Amino acid sequence: MRKYAIVGLLPAVLGCSNPDSNACASYISAHVADCATFMNAVVTATAELPSWASNCGNKPSQISKECSCYTTGGGGGGATPTATSTTIKTSITTAKPTNTGGSGSTPTGLTTKLPASSGATSTSKPITVSGSFDGGMKKYDRSTKVCQGQSETGEDDAIFVLKDGATLSNVIIGPNQAEGVHCQGTCTINNVWWQDVCEDAITFKQSSGTSYINGGGAFAASDKIVQFNGFGTVQIKNFYAQDYGKLSRSCGNCDNNGNARHIVIDNTVALNGGVLCGINGNYGDSCTITNSCQNKGKSCDNYKGNNKGDEPTKVSSGNDGTHCIVKSLSSNC
Repeated sequence: MRKYAIVGLLPAVLGCSNPDSNACASYISAHVADCATFMNAVVTATAELPSWASNCGNKPSQISKECSCYTTGGGGGGATPTATSTTIKTSITTAKPTNTGGSGSTPTGLTTKLPASSGATSTSKPITVSGSFDGGMKKYDRSTKVCQGQSETGEDDAIFVLKDGATLSNVIIGPNQAEGVHCQGTCTINNVWWQDVCEDAITFKQSSGTSYINGGGAFAASDKIVQFNGFGTVQIKNFYAQDYGKLSRSCGNCDNNGNARHIVIDNTVALNGGVLCGINGNYGDSCTITNSCQNKGKSCDNYKGNNKGDEPTKVSSGNDGTHCIVKSLSSNC
């Protein structure tokens, strides 16, 4: 049985609903004290939500959004919550970072709100990272806009280029760049946020091995967030996506296609978008999804890829147990 460890409140990204016309807002506006109980509760299934949750469609995210309107100054009294993250796990975890030995740390909980920037840095060309780079939650962007929407761009239009084995931590990426982050080999991405994705948020080019995305999130990606052009494995954990096309895609028509790519997604929430992963089963690709939520239940698409630049053909959608392996996915997020 899945457990939802509610360690904080989702932000009211859509604004506060009118209590005169919305049942959830109406109940919460009159029972603000219930929000504090809910915030600290462990919910093991929608059937075990408090009975009043039916006013909110038994959706933890809807309850959290409306509670935030009345506990953070959006609509009335109540105590201000001390946490601002939500973790979807199979057991209770504490959302505290664990030092990984580099300049950054690995987030152990999922956060759904774009962090406040501690400053801003602009550059006319990509920043190359060897070793570890901790941005201190500053916003980094290109000084001249290079984003061209979904027109194909390249590494020169990224904001960060990571050498093999590099780690990038605690960065907010602005909207003027086109390619976000390019990893030339395996890399680790800790608590990196994309304010407005242009072409792709991050591209992996490793020839083998495993790369990691730990925490962070991305907004407004009309196509893909993660583009996997190399081989090996990409692990995505504690990540948040909102308003996007696909969370991740194994390249469907790259001229180097032929070997397998593996995507592992855990404790990730994705709202208002498509599948969490697209893979090429004919090359032995796989995508494994656990402890995650996509608000329409969209999980995985399996394609027949090619190396000729042609549009790949979709073979199937959803869990097949071999290429698309969906172990636990909710649509209540």
